Amino acid sequence: MISGAYVFVDVETTGVNAARGRVIEVAAIRVEDDNVIKTFSTLIDPEMPISYQITQITGITDGDVAGKPTFREIADELLEILDGAVFVAHNVRFDYSFLRQEFRRLDKKFSPKQLCTVKLSRGLYPEMARHRLSDVIAHHGFSFEARHRAYDDANVLVQFWQKMQQDHPEGVIGNAISKQMRRPSIPPYINRAEIDALPQAPGVYIFHDDDGDPIYIGKSIDIKTRVLSHFMRDVDEQKEYKISQLIRSVSYKRTTGELSALLLESAMIKEKMPLYNRRLRRLKKLTVTTRSTDASGYTVLALEELSMDELPERSQIVAMHPRRSAARASLDRHIKTFELCPKLCGIERGKGPCFAYQLGKCRGACVGAELPSNYNARVEIAYQGRGVEAWPHDGAVLIVERDDESGEQTGFVVDNWIIRAKLQYLPDMDVITEPYQELFDLDAYTILRNYLLTRGERVTITPYRGELS
Repeated sequence: MISGAYVFVDVETTGVNAARGRVIEVAAIRVEDDNVIKTFSTLIDPEMPISYQITQITGITDGDVAGKPTFREIADELLEILDGAVFVAHNVRFDYSFLRQEFRRLDKKFSPKQLCTVKLSRGLYPEMARHRLSDVIAHHGFSFEARHRAYDDANVLVQFWQKMQQDHPEGVIGNAISKQMRRPSIPPYINRAEIDALPQAPGVYIFHDDDGDPIYIGKSIDIKTRVLSHFMRDVDEQKEYKISQLIRSVSYKRTTGELSALLLESAMIKEKMPLYNRRLRRLKKLTVTTRSTDASGYTVLALEELSMDELPERSQIVAMHPRRSAARASLDRHIKTFELCPKLCGIERGKGPCFAYQLGKCRGACVGAELPSNYNARVEIAYQGRGVEAWPHDGAVLIVERDDESGEQTGFVVDNWIIRAKLQYLPDMDVITEPYQELFDLDAYTILRNYLLTRGERVTITPYRGELS
């Protein structure tokens, strides 16, 4: 595993997003059997401005790259030094994704085997708390002239390569490398060409059995890598092994981005009901924990099993569960943890104090011994974030995500957490509009809420002025 050709690569870029950013410097050092065979290093004109932040990190200015070659002009020379070698970088997916995108703009194929020195460092030097390149340099005392410059950073990786061979036996290093580079074993009845044809793009993938029926549906922002990861784990995980024995073919549906993939996965699982998808099954009914206020001002909780079109006002819902058993278990935990009254939670009936009050585990809301405001505050804390959040917009909005590579856009018209319509924007074509949901869907709500909360900057949200059917 150690012998052969390896190219140690570092790139400096205009940002962190490969789809929008460009390479401004690249260095590659080719090593064969521990001998440096060839080096390559150059500044590159990115054909776009370099931000102040990037200049602060790298020291590279617009003036430095003015008059330097564009990536098109150095592409062939860079491909030559990379040819047939393992692509090695620190956090390899970053450097690889930028170069892959640059080559893709030129319609040049680029898919080398990859090796990450971050993972090697973690495996070979577990005593280190962190494994950033600066940490690796400090730990081993490597020399360099300018940090965050491509050639110096690539040269540090060569020093790391040499150091790890001094510190560890060949077998240990070989195992560390093979964990990253072993080619996944494709299930026996699948054509490898079918797997090779999978895109490294967002979407949904479907594993089919001998009859063509779906047995598992998944989603990813990188379909090919995610599918291969299933086969990497099939020896260690029983579920993955069972799936791998049943798979006869793999199909996929590309989406504009991650949000589209999440929603499509949810919809397809509900429609197809695959054998090995336990989550996101079609729910005809939900068990809802609702709240109301009694004559004394105390919050009263109740469990109700309702169909989607029977759901009460969102303000009355404090939690939703796919099964009554899960709702009851949650209620029991809250009663114990927050000293809620079992009678006000619908667990006990009858007159007088609840049994928990007699044991000193209820503060007496059932007999008026506790102020309603104090009791109600604990109910709010217990169920904070478990109910349906208030719709944060004034009316319907259009949520649009864009595929920067193809220019395609997908929009979702959402009102009060219900996705009313899906809009597909294709270059040089009229917008394609199709209805999406009529009723509230718990999974779609959860997907939308979590996505907008954590990754909302990846989409644009504008008021929707069109008609809703």
